[in-house]
Amino acid sequence: MHYKNILLAIDGSENSRRAAYETARLAGGDTNITVLHVLDPDDTQKDVVRSSTERNWDKQKKDMLSSIIRHFDEADIDHKYLTRRGLPSLKIIEEANSGNYEVLVIGSRGLNMFQEMVLGSVSHKVAKHAKIPVMIIK
Repeated sequence: MHYKNILLAIDGSENSRRAAYETARLAGGDTNITVLHVLDPDDTQKDVVRSSTERNWDKQKKDMLSSIIRHFDEADIDHKYLTRRGLPSLKIIEEANSGNYEVLVIGSRGLNMFQEMVLGSVSHKVAKHAKIPVMIIK
């Protein structure tokens, strides 16, 4: 089975890359993929005062994001790239619930049980509040 309209939420992590590859496997010849990257305002404010090591990590993250887009280009899969600014879980839910998507694919951040209990995870919040099926890739 393949889907015609897929929303893929990415953050530049390794689990995002795996989610992108799984999304490509779900795609058929007539599939449209919307790749959504949400910029967390807290992270962008911190960018101003980050050390060069952290900035280098940001470059690696951007390189991973572009490799995901390149993967779809090379596989000749129809896609578009959206960026939003805000709280990632809310912006992903907003896009999932307002678009014409059949499924949302998102990577798991890999928090341990204590971190997830205290912080919550984006994928957990999205799965709970999205009105479409959510596939969490780890």
